[in-house]
Amino acid sequence: CASLNTLIQNPFFKTELTSITLTNDSYKNKMSCYISKLLVQTLFFSSALASADAARPFLTPSNPVRQQALKVRGGWTGVDTTKAITKVGLVVGTATWLSPNTILDKSGIENVDPSILLVTRRIGLSLLNFSIVSYFLLFQDTDASTAVGIACLPSIVELSKTLFDGTHKEIEMPATGQAIALFVSTLLSFSLLNDFPLSKDTLLKIHSGWYVLNGVLMGCFPELACKVWVDQDVTGLSVLQYFVSLSGFGVLSYGTLSGCLATGMTTTKALAFGAVPFFLRFILSLFV
Repeated sequence: CASLNTLIQNPFFKTELTSITLTNDSYKNKMSCYISKLLVQTLFFSSALASADAARPFLTPSNPVRQQALKVRGGWTGVDTTKAITKVGLVVGTATWLSPNTILDKSGIENVDPSILLVTRRIGLSLLNFSIVSYFLLFQDTDASTAVGIACLPSIVELSKTLFDGTHKEIEMPATGQAIALFVSTLLSFSLLNDFPLSKDTLLKIHSGWYVLNGVLMGCFPELACKVWVDQDVTGLSVLQYFVSLSGFGVLSYGTLSGCLATGMTTTKALAFGAVPFFLRFILSLFV
């Protein structure tokens, strides 16, 4: 217990390696179990929302009689299920972004390092980014560039918060990387939401390239990502690497989504392909 408490309370986990392997496995198992339950709950609530929508007898602009009859005869459509999952994704993403402590507490992880809190926040942000794009495409019928441009706004808020609330000083990481990411996110959002010399498809591809590149870096090479972006050596800190990798695959999913949309792929297919990287990483984490 003493070794565990020391490990948790130290800002960079710089303790002797005694019992760290067991502790790391415990952390990752707890987080994997929590995400497993979260996915099951997401599917359950999505099914419930879709069922309620299919059974609703009242006439609404989005629920005409003909559509109701088709639902009764044929069950849910792919769009119905995607809409339901989007609603849950918005709630879960927002909760994880705004209250990472609560999410970690529900995972059985308490008094965690500030670095873990920040990365958990970023995992929620990636889920929120993805869900915002889905929401505006499915519910508001906006074009892809507008949806992605709006989805950039929470990233701008998050990066600004990290820079100006002292978070980067608390975990002793340089502000340069966060400032670069803030500049790129702001430029992408502005260009996607306004007239710009480049075409919207080209801007979506640039957006995709930026997020896919960083997603692969963080997801597959978390040690290198920490060195590049926050100038920290996390060799041997498998807990932090695990969280960074999860965050990276969330970023990769977001970038994959915008890339699919840039090709003119249908919304439901783009959302499905976009979700693949994060789910594959999660499934892999259950066995490795």
